Amino acid sequence: MEGKVVEMVLVVPTSKVIELLGPKTGIVEVEEQKIQQLIQKEGLFIPRNQAEQDESFQQIIPYVVMKNNGQILLLLRTSKQGEKRLHDKYSLGVGGHINNLDDQKPWNAFLKGMKREITEEVDVEIHSIDYIGIINDTSTPVSRVHLGLLYIAEVNFKGIREKDMFMYWWKNLEELQQYTKLMEGWSFLTYQELKRRMPN
Repeated sequence: MEGKVVEMVLVVPTSKVIELLGPKTGIVEVEEQKIQQLIQKEGLFIPRNQAEQDESFQQIIPYVVMKNNGQILLLLRTSKQGEKRLHDKYSLGVGGHINNLDDQKPWNAFLKGMKREITEEVDVEIHSIDYIGIINDTSTPVSRVHLGLLYIAEVNFKGIREKDMFMYWWKNLEELQQYTKLMEGWSFLTYQELKRRMPN
């Protein structure tokens, strides 16, 4: 009987994240070059089931906000979506785990994995993609083992690829306010950051 293929995910040691960020949590402004250096130097791939339980590592997750004509893509994860803890939660970000199959070099894997995650979930033409900062949420056991890299992408949107996994709407920043209580944690932090940057 063949063994099950083990998913290997990109992580960095939590101790190295603390060295870089200090006690800061939420959306932390760090130069992209510094997080790139951290991932290049300290990044490694470990089994996902280990990474989900081991707080000495943080899984690196790209989190990309889709923007078009001043509106933001709002997603609702359905019960068919894999992450049960995120079912029926609103999300502002597209992204997911980075695997060793994306590339053996950690930073290359991150860049390729981010593109893969975007194209798996949405059908878009990306005009620009801008790095915003690090999402470091230490409030729950789940969030403590993940570290987000937040980006905003200006896109031409053609549709959702995983139609049974998500419902979606385009909303301006003001309209997003009414969804904040049902947003996943990272999306709420992202909303607050967008509001800070775009007070209109």
